[in-house]
Amino acid sequence: MTSQAQARPERGSSLVLVLGTLTVLGLVLGVLTSILLTDLRESRRRANDRYAMELARSGVDWARGWLMEKGRVPGGPLRVEGGEIDVRVEELPSGGLRIVSVGHVVVGVARVASRREVVVLEARARVSGTP
Repeated sequence: MTSQAQARPERGSSLVLVLGTLTVLGLVLGVLTSILLTDLRESRRRANDRYAMELARSGVDWARGWLMEKGRVPGGPLRVEGGEIDVRVEELPSGGLRIVSVGHVVVGVARVASRREVVVLEARARVSGTP
């Protein structure tokens, strides 16, 4: 009988050890999942910021092309895949132009990132004696 009495506590202690180990592993996995999700959100935010900057730069290039070709820029936002670009051209007192382009990253109906690019195009000064 003494051998049976000794076997029971050993089986119970093994169960407690296994449950404790599983609890610790569960906590470690929970912490790692939290870290992974935080890093994923940060990566997505940085990617959206970069895309918004590229949209804003593209708006400046688009406005330069329209100004060279047509002499003006049509109104309204430009809709592109994953976002939109607002471009505005302002005339400066010096005769130059200021192009203001704002790129917005749009997910669904929400704007998740915006960046602004401003470029000033100065008017060429005429040199005396040349037409």
